[in-house]
Amino acid sequence: MTTPPATELTMTEELLLLGLHPERSRFRVQRRYLRYGLAAAVLAELEGYGSVAEERGRIVVPRPVPTGRPLLDQFLDDLTAGSLGSAGKGKGEHLQRWLRRNGERAERLAVDALVARGAIRLDERRALGLFPYRRYPVRDHRLHGQVLASFHAALKRGVPDRRSRVLVGLALATDVATRLGVPWRVRRELKPLVREQWYAQAVHKQVNSDKAASNGG
Repeated sequence: MTTPPATELTMTEELLLLGLHPERSRFRVQRRYLRYGLAAAVLAELEGYGSVAEERGRIVVPRPVPTGRPLLDQFLDDLTAGSLGSAGKGKGEHLQRWLRRNGERAERLAVDALVARGAIRLDERRALGLFPYRRYPVRDHRLHGQVLASFHAALKRGVPDRRSRVLVGLALATDVATRLGVPWRVRRELKPLVREQWYAQAVHKQVNSDKAASNGG
């Protein structure tokens, strides 16, 4: 697969911008839901390079070749070590456990990349002077608007390419699509995207599990 230009956003960065409310400087959905999606976007992009695959609920690494994208290669190195090399030579890491464990890291690396690009600013504060929290004010409103426009344009065109299908699938799985105002009828029609993408399906299951736990089972 041809390496994309360095100026192109990774899907993890793009999903973070989709999930970021530009006026409130915070996420449109629960943070942990978006984190699952950000970690899954890493897997989706690595799958596009032929680097990772899913086998019986586990992540395997059939082709551990660096992608040239720092955000992705950090995860690929860890996955390669965790899966003991390649498919058939180890069980690989449990998919949903990996999403839970790496969501925060995926957010941090995507934020670092977007801050370096000048797309957002990292604003660290303390609530009541005690509890730390982060806000992400948008700096490049043009880029943020382009990401949103591209997402909605892909919906109108019927998600014609793999990248748009991945982003829409993860936006559906994390509830970002709902917050972006995608009509219920459209979300229903596109629901098969979640089922056909192993990483999006894993996010959907984890989000539903979290919701059930929050509602007392």
